[in-house]
Amino acid sequence: MTRRYSRRDFIGLALSAAAFPWLACKRSAERVVNFFNWSLYISPKTLPRFTERTGIKVNYEEIADDEEMFAKLRAGVGGYDVVVASDYMIPRMRELGLIDPYPAGALKNLRHIDPKFRATPYDPDNSYTVPYMWGTTGIGYNRGKVKSPPQSWWALWDESYRGKISMLDNARDNIATALLLKGYPETTTDPKAFADISEMLSRQRPLVKQYSSGTYIDNLITGEISLAMSWSGDVLQAARENPQLDYVIPKEGSYLWVDNLLLVRGGPNREEALQLIDFLLEPEVNAEITSFVRYASPNASARKLLDPGLLSDPRVFPPASVMKRLRIHALLPPETTQLWNQTWSDIKLG
Repeated sequence: MTRRYSRRDFIGLALSAAAFPWLACKRSAERVVNFFNWSLYISPKTLPRFTERTGIKVNYEEIADDEEMFAKLRAGVGGYDVVVASDYMIPRMRELGLIDPYPAGALKNLRHIDPKFRATPYDPDNSYTVPYMWGTTGIGYNRGKVKSPPQSWWALWDESYRGKISMLDNARDNIATALLLKGYPETTTDPKAFADISEMLSRQRPLVKQYSSGTYIDNLITGEISLAMSWSGDVLQAARENPQLDYVIPKEGSYLWVDNLLLVRGGPNREEALQLIDFLLEPEVNAEITSFVRYASPNASARKLLDPGLLSDPRVFPPASVMKRLRIHALLPPETTQLWNQTWSDIKLG
């Protein structure tokens, strides 16, 4: 059985540079770049190869979720150069001046990005974002722990799985999915809609063992939970350790999202940051990352290098019939985002 990397193992394998505190790095003559990314969202081989080629050491810090990343940047926690963020976060970060635009012509490997992932609603002029990976939100499950493979989101409300269900720990996925199931548009602020979904999610709460955007995967592997609202690649990575794990996009539909590489406003190592991002865009490098993380690549040249089995896996690259059921998250104004966050907080507090 292939061993799934733990957070500690991953850091040790990928980041020899991480042994040096950022402050100490600043005192030395070493070239460094400070990279803020999701857990297990890069191949363990990638950053050591970057350091070997360029001499630039990478300090790598993991993000638990978008809100943690946003809070740190907004609070002025300094030192970050490159951050990965979900598509729907970009307008808010741009409006608050948390990110810088890319210098024109700075990335020679940007040409490898599929045009479908450029000129997006969240960055229409292609100034602030470089697509990194994309994926979907669905249900991860342990085939040995379920009566039958789930086909509907409502499986996460099935009383027979009480204490065996995990939900992602963020407002965006939970409230968007609840609105979808109740037939409301994602942009609604209708009090009736929010009363309906609050009742629905509160009714589910006694069935849920945990709200988690990270540790749920370990519990899915061990069988401590049977079903989980999941991100696609997380489950497919974990299936290396437990082949009983599988992933499905429910019949009601779900969401497709794109994670992006961003330049943090005033990052102290801009030249090194651009070198790192351009390296991550190299087709061979990006293909290696995709093969490890099991998320889909927006890099058209990298896709040509992928194993045919991965490229044809509908859980990674959904076919047209499934793509029709996928939506892109709406861009919400600040007051609606606040409504979502307050609603989610109230539900979790009971």
